[in-house]
Amino acid sequence: MRESVRRKVVRGTTSARMGRPPFADREAIVAAALEIGLAKLTMASVAKRLGTSHSTLYGYFRSRDELAAAAVDHAVDAIEWPEPGQDWRAFLTATAWAHWRLYASYPGLAQEIVTLRLTSANLVRRYNGTGVALLEFGFSGQDATLIMDMIAELVVQAFLGGPEGEPTAQQSLNQQARRRELIEPWLDSFDQRLRAVLVTAVTGPPEAWFEHKLELFLDGVAQRCR
Repeated sequence: MRESVRRKVVRGTTSARMGRPPFADREAIVAAALEIGLAKLTMASVAKRLGTSHSTLYGYFRSRDELAAAAVDHAVDAIEWPEPGQDWRAFLTATAWAHWRLYASYPGLAQEIVTLRLTSANLVRRYNGTGVALLEFGFSGQDATLIMDMIAELVVQAFLGGPEGEPTAQQSLNQQARRRELIEPWLDSFDQRLRAVLVTAVTGPPEAWFEHKLELFLDGVAQRCR
């Protein structure tokens, strides 16, 4: 009987030693957060994905929002950002589309930004870099700050309104469908010279309408350039 018990204990010990314990360091936690997506991010969801405990996560991040900020820092670094070059308009255009790629790559980020749930050090650094470049192009401090802020807002607004956490392509389809539902009953209330444009804006690719907005904005910026 004693030998039987001893064998069971030995077998149990051997089995425990053969199993690999869950691995979670700062890099793995951030990677898991990005895989889950900011819209669905919770400490519980990350712990479950990594097969570890909440206490392990809290050893690296004090809160869900602190983890989200670290995830955004990582996401910002993964995006290719433009260098100023010689042409302020080309630089701002490229900067706007870099922001677009950032929000398109990480559903839920726009909602995080507008609800002030987090501040990303790397995103702040990018905003500052844009502002400094504008100063070098000859814009005043006020104009540089306004332009930097409005470029960011222009992009963020394009990503609000869709169901959080869905792939960008699905968000676009859902947003287009909803906009059609809202605008179609009212089309006859618009001047006929505006109707076709409104239909195109609502049913076309969001990138195309964003490009028109960006061009109009930059035309206004050109009036302030020295």
